[in-house]
Amino acid sequence: MKKDRIFQETLQEKNQRQKTVIARILKCKFKKEFKSVRILLGEQFFVVDLMSNDDKITVKIINPRRTSHGKISPGKFQHILSAILLLSAIDSERKLLIFTNKMMYQKFYRIIKTMPSLIRDTIQGIEIAWIPLSNEFDNDEYSEPRTDFKINEGSLNQIRENKK
Repeated sequence: MKKDRIFQETLQEKNQRQKTVIARILKCKFKKEFKSVRILLGEQFFVVDLMSNDDKITVKIINPRRTSHGKISPGKFQHILSAILLLSAIDSERKLLIFTNKMMYQKFYRIIKTMPSLIRDTIQGIEIAWIPLSNEFDNDEYSEPRTDFKINEGSLNQIRENKK
């Protein structure tokens, strides 16, 4: 028996709701309005999850999906790298990669530090942040987040200097 459509939230609706919440949090932090935009880079249009109304802050949001054994799948990791590449190509003063899941944020941060410099260096100039919208990979529950977020646990420049 199928559940009534009224009680089912699609993934697209959930992502839009999360985007709205994140836009409100960023508005409180930066005193600017944020909205989704399409940007033309070369001959291709790309969707930017959020951009400030003055185009100075660009945001890509990383939402978790169900995963096996709490790991970031290779496909998801490649999706995150694509978001980083897109942020790098946009002419904004600040570029934020925002995770909505603390575990994924921590795992990505730990993994990117161990990557070869060609991959690790793609994150330069991009702030990695976490806004607490979910606690676990498989948690579908929603709770209103705090109005702050945590940016980068440490500098990747420090990591590079330690490896030399």
